[in-house]
Amino acid sequence: MKKQLIQKLLFLLVILWGNVFFAQIVKGKVTSAGATLPGVSVLVEGTTNGTITDLDGAFILNKVAPKASLIFSYVGFKNVSMKAAPTMNVVMTSDSQNLEEVVVIGYGTSRKKDVTGAISSIKASEIQDKPFTSIDQALIGKAAGVNVTQNSGTPGGGISVQIRGITSINGNEPLYVIDGTPVFADKNNDSFSFSALGGGNGQTKNSALSSLNIADIESIDILKDASATAIYGANGANGVVLITTKKGKKGKSTVVYETYMGIQKANNFVSVLNLPQYAQYQANIYKLNGEPVPFQYQAPELLGNGTDWQQALFRSAPMYSHQLAFSGEKDGTRYYTSLNYFNQEGIVLNSDFDRLSLRLNVDSNVKSWLKIGNNMSISKSSQKVVRNDDRGGLVMNALRQSPELPVRASDGSFAGPTTGLGSSANEATNPIALSEYNNATTNRYKINGNMFADFTLTKGLVFRTEVGYDLNFSKSSTFAPKYTLGNVSELLNKSFKQQDQSFYWNVKNYMTYNKRLNDKHNFTVLLGQEAQESRYEYLSGYRTGEFLNTSFTNLDIGDIDTALNGNGSGRWSMNSYISRLNYSFSDRYSFSASLRADASSNFGPNNKWGYFPAFSGGWTVSNEKFFEPLVNTVNYMKFRIGYGSVGNQNIPANRYQTILTLLSSPFGGVSPTIDNLGNPDIKWESLKSLNTGVEFGLLNNRLKVDFDYYVKKSSDFLTQQINDESNQSALNFYLNTGEIVTKGVDLTINTRNIVAKDFSWDTTIIFSKYNNELTKFQGVGKSLLGKVQFDLYTITRTTEGQPVGQFYGYVTDGLYRNAAELAAGPIQEAGTAVGDIRFKDLNGDGKIDSKDQAALGSAIPDFTYSMTNTFKYKNFNFSFVLQGSQGNEIYNFTRHYIDGIYPGFGDRYSNVSTQVLNAFQVGVNENTNEPRVTLNDPNGNGRISNRFVEDGSYLRIQNVSLGYDLPSKIFDKSIFTKARIYVNVQNLYTFTKYSGFDPALGNLNQNVTLSGIDLGRYPVPRTTSIGVNLEF
Repeated sequence: MKKQLIQKLLFLLVILWGNVFFAQIVKGKVTSAGATLPGVSVLVEGTTNGTITDLDGAFILNKVAPKASLIFSYVGFKNVSMKAAPTMNVVMTSDSQNLEEVVVIGYGTSRKKDVTGAISSIKASEIQDKPFTSIDQALIGKAAGVNVTQNSGTPGGGISVQIRGITSINGNEPLYVIDGTPVFADKNNDSFSFSALGGGNGQTKNSALSSLNIADIESIDILKDASATAIYGANGANGVVLITTKKGKKGKSTVVYETYMGIQKANNFVSVLNLPQYAQYQANIYKLNGEPVPFQYQAPELLGNGTDWQQALFRSAPMYSHQLAFSGEKDGTRYYTSLNYFNQEGIVLNSDFDRLSLRLNVDSNVKSWLKIGNNMSISKSSQKVVRNDDRGGLVMNALRQSPELPVRASDGSFAGPTTGLGSSANEATNPIALSEYNNATTNRYKINGNMFADFTLTKGLVFRTEVGYDLNFSKSSTFAPKYTLGNVSELLNKSFKQQDQSFYWNVKNYMTYNKRLNDKHNFTVLLGQEAQESRYEYLSGYRTGEFLNTSFTNLDIGDIDTALNGNGSGRWSMNSYISRLNYSFSDRYSFSASLRADASSNFGPNNKWGYFPAFSGGWTVSNEKFFEPLVNTVNYMKFRIGYGSVGNQNIPANRYQTILTLLSSPFGGVSPTIDNLGNPDIKWESLKSLNTGVEFGLLNNRLKVDFDYYVKKSSDFLTQQINDESNQSALNFYLNTGEIVTKGVDLTINTRNIVAKDFSWDTTIIFSKYNNELTKFQGVGKSLLGKVQFDLYTITRTTEGQPVGQFYGYVTDGLYRNAAELAAGPIQEAGTAVGDIRFKDLNGDGKIDSKDQAALGSAIPDFTYSMTNTFKYKNFNFSFVLQGSQGNEIYNFTRHYIDGIYPGFGDRYSNVSTQVLNAFQVGVNENTNEPRVTLNDPNGNGRISNRFVEDGSYLRIQNVSLGYDLPSKIFDKSIFTKARIYVNVQNLYTFTKYSGFDPALGNLNQNVTLSGIDLGRYPVPRTTSIGVNLEF
């Protein structure tokens, strides 16, 4: 036994010393297309012995056993396996996988290298680990030419998505297509309108995609120019966002559980007076008015801070998500199904959103010539909203309510303003009480999906028939109790209910023929037909009554004498024919042409049909023989050019006809009246777009650049007009009135900064810029007006030669600092005094009137940008996204209420901005630009002017994410196959000079003439979350 043991030990020693003796040093260089490759991973197969190439592509590797194989790997190149030799020259070839990548282009797919239109793609990996309520939020900073802003921080709230600027006055939101079924961003997305209870509407638009579970998304492809969107005809004028959801994949079945939870907080607060400052301010007002100072304001230094209404209104709000998904493929059948629950409380009291969603995607090759499938999503969401973006909104109330007023009285009830205590002007009261009394809940039920069958008629020829559907049903309900808050009273219990339903369907039948000849010519031909229809109806009811309460809100127990009801319905339909030819030759030349014809029920016989052609071409010059001497420097270069025409039919149905409505008659019963004066000649809005682009790669494609220049002309846009400006009983009608021209550039730069064995660093930089101009307008008054607050205040005026939504008003020229300046200035108002604002006499007639108003600026930025950095070290990954806007301006309407302007906007007991502490006072504080404080604003310092226009430029740390993938070896004896944990911070910090909550303002209710206006906006929170992904 001892002899055998000794023999074995001697044998092992011989092997060990043999390996040491014969182990070799391997040297070499790695190149590609004649250029050296730094950062290539070199690894002895089956071992951990490895290194990376230096800046010259050279490497040295010690202790390489005889006959060992070396593995050479580099991102973007195919792996190379070679037997070790003392000297090695290794040539790596580019991995064409990226070029062979397939993108969705509408009614089909295309190889990425054959794409000739302007298309941006976003993969699921780019938006994973992010706590987004809806998918449109995930687009922020992800694609050049796509400007995304949250109109409100309300959970489930509205999003403004503009692809390459403003296209139309009648809505600018893109068309979303989920697995082939359209979803219209301006439909089925309204929350409760608080005007039903009295007061203003506030922000009522929600995200059209809030019902879609973001964890189900596989990819997003954004069609940006008309040559790409023309295949969608009348629905593609504002761009198209193609969303592909996950499908089952070959291999073993998988079960995935994902969960995260987070905390949301307000990012910052607006600076208003605390109680000592407020007391000093009030004392000054009394002194200026020649009145004795009340006792409570005589010693401000003895007071506490008082009520901080912003701290009382905003809260730390939790959010969480749970998702369970099953996917796989067996015997030609693929499946993916998921169940998700998402819950988000709002940072403003009594606002929240939750969603339960189910998805089932199945497709099966039932025959060699037949494939059938179904994609379906079912969701139920509930949203509670509070009134905001309005003078009576909670945020506005929190800013202007006095810190002297407590949240609750000594008996525990809500406190309210009384004479000399707190403000009650213009719907001001206790915002915390309002959050309890005035909120509304909307429950939405949505079924979206399609069914399809693909018939392979012969090799390369496939006929598809598809039925898509989008069914929506919603129920809104609110109960507003009667209450008394000091001298603010609501005398009636109010109950309001509304039900909305809509049903959209489309049927598509089209054939696709693919043919490749001689390995050089690639043809894809598409011919098809599509029919679609949308129907909607709403029914509402309202009553007041003593017996109504929070437990019993049914309308039938209200007072029948106060009953009001509303009902409306509508429909539109469209029949279409589509065709497209895609051709490429030898991976050098590519060409695409499409034509779509749409017949819409929205237009009369004179203009029912619209025709939308598109042409585009591409030249991959780097694949030409004459380019070979340059290929080591410029690895890839492609030129693109495209031209297309699309339309827009986004107006109410049947406006080419005269429409009657029934109104109550003073003589009893009802009588008909004209609601819309028919215009049989209204026609499609038309958008024609020219796009040129270049793509190129340098340094072995470690630097990739994609640049586009575009010109868009929108003509014949539709607006509602009146047939007689001087007659208040004039009739409304629709008219094709004008033209908008938009020019811009998109730039995307991708770099692979470091590619090492265990570490990599990638960067993506996005830059977008466009100029917008109304070049022609034939409507009433030759201008488009944007009004707020019951149409009392005109904030924007769009005229020929100006961008859409231009702020408009008076121009300030400093303050009157002495009597001489006052005497020399133009006539303003009877009560103008030293310390008031001096306005510019633009027409030189010696007086200030409406003729002295001018353009004050625009919410359209000079440019927008973002930068994404992604770092990977072994199993760790870290990323951060910077996103910003430069040159956009904001009309801060909030300051009308908090800058000490009376009357009209508040009363003497309203709280004000800390800026008012620096107000002009003769002989006390004259070196300031803040006008004097008055009780009645005799000079009109509060008129619409550039005083309230602020620079809205900002740089935001949009997202920071840190993740860790657990090593696979720890799962060898468990049911898990993968596990990932991560921490994420969204909206971390914003660098800006803007004085409000957030400079990233969208549109008020998606109205492009009301963009960049702050009316007490619900702020977007900072969200910190932690999550876990488990795969079984």
